[in-house]
Amino acid sequence: MSNKMWGGRFGESPDAIMEEINVSIDVDQHLYAQDIAASKAHAAMLAAQGIITANDAKNIAGGLDTILSEIKAGTFTFKRALEDIHMNVESRLGELIGPAAGRLHTARSRNDQVATDFRLYVRDAIDSFDADLASLQRALVKRALEHAGTVMPGFTHLQTAQPVTFGHHLLAYVEMVARDRGRFADARKRLNENPLGAAALAGTSFPLDRRATASALGFARPMANSLDAVSDRDFVLETLSACSIAAVHLSRFAEEIVIWTSPLVGLVHLSDKFTTG
Repeated sequence: MSNKMWGGRFGESPDAIMEEINVSIDVDQHLYAQDIAASKAHAAMLAAQGIITANDAKNIAGGLDTILSEIKAGTFTFKRALEDIHMNVESRLGELIGPAAGRLHTARSRNDQVATDFRLYVRDAIDSFDADLASLQRALVKRALEHAGTVMPGFTHLQTAQPVTFGHHLLAYVEMVARDRGRFADARKRLNENPLGAAALAGTSFPLDRRATASALGFARPMANSLDAVSDRDFVLETLSACSIAAVHLSRFAEEIVIWTSPLVGLVHLSDKFTTG
């Protein structure tokens, strides 16, 4: 029996352990919103270029909106036999709108599709991180203004050293967080390029408008090289690096609160609402 997912030269289905290794839906189902957004942009572009009909594009968009609603409502069934988020969405789309669903994949590979989804997902995560960090800065500045004249000891190696104010101490973290936000902004700028159109690795002969999908998805531009577009994940490492540095700053602040609230130091008292045993 041929592999139902791949067909072609495959003469038999994969072993159960191979299926288990190959399935990614348990992880990449989190990319559903980005996958659907990218598919809608791709379908609209295909119609604008005359590659598929306007009616097909309309049906595809409607079906994708239905799938998005089902996933958000928790009524969508993710099937491990379909391997990943892309095939799960496309299979359900076929159930909803019929043969037109297959035309969505015209001039596209799962390679440029997942690269696009991943960039959109990381970009959304960066935007969320930045909003949270900005909120932290505002909270720190507010407290710093309230305690601009509150004197406290400055420490070196846990030894009291020179007097400072609590406000001054808090503003040190405002500066750290500003650098954290800058690192995320740099990472976002570099990742914000559109892989769609790179297809499997060498582009496609279809007359795509890559700038149209880039604009629809909020990318600054299409990626310049198709091999780079589908293969590189340095944007993930760069974002994780920024996350790690930000986490060190947050951990540092948390540890200072631990020290300040200890009986030996006693600079700060936390409400029972924010403590545990």
